[in-house]
Amino acid sequence: MKARKEALQDSLEKLKNNCHLIAIKAEFEAEGTRIDELAILSKLCCDYMVPLTLKTGGPCAQRDLYEAFQLGASNILIPMVESSYAAEKCSEAFKRLCLVFEGIGNSPSLMFNIETKTSYTNIDKIISVIKEKDIPISCIVIGRTDLSNSLEVQDVNDTKVLELTQAIMEKANDNGIKVNLGGGMNSCSFNFIKELSQHKLNAYESRKCTFEYTSSLSEDDYKKTIKLGLQFELAWLMYKKDLYKVRSCQDDIRIKTLYERINV
Repeated sequence: MKARKEALQDSLEKLKNNCHLIAIKAEFEAEGTRIDELAILSKLCCDYMVPLTLKTGGPCAQRDLYEAFQLGASNILIPMVESSYAAEKCSEAFKRLCLVFEGIGNSPSLMFNIETKTSYTNIDKIISVIKEKDIPISCIVIGRTDLSNSLEVQDVNDTKVLELTQAIMEKANDNGIKVNLGGGMNSCSFNFIKELSQHKLNAYESRKCTFEYTSSLSEDDYKKTIKLGLQFELAWLMYKKDLYKVRSCQDDIRIKTLYERINV
């Protein structure tokens, strides 16, 4: 366990020192992060002074919002925001918790995932309610994996995905809303990202890391950044695997004792 923990710490240190790292990510949604795992990750981020982004299980997952506040997440990402109603519903819960936690100085930012064809169809209404209700989002995150699936396209770098991404970004830019890009990010995604330069891309994301985007980003630097992000995710999974291996064996001695007593 010690070696795994040191490898995880070393990986985060490399990210922090060699990349424009904005945040480390965890999610209740696809990743299914457990509370104890989140506590470990939160402590790691705190030790290295790296912000933590937590993705909830959905727009109405109020307990997830509470856990994010309680564990000191710097950013809260709401997935599957497909309507103005979903945007307003989760923002109401977010604002209530801001009032509850303001006394301890915890004030995370709010972000929306726009990641399906339905979200794109309703993007004007979503942006309108953000403006009308003064929803305090810091940015929207375009999730290419779910977006491509909803378009029935296998490749997240496909032209159809790019065109919808550009259209969403144009609408966001017109309303002063920052945009991050995520979903299936790998070394082949560089050209896709460069196509978004003129649309003021704010950041790009792997599953576990968010990186600042700059127009001067070279392909070599991009590939290096993505590789380090994937290495961090691997180090985290290996740490978790060993953690649960230790836990699964912790009662072995007691189990053996009980068998012996039962069979006396």
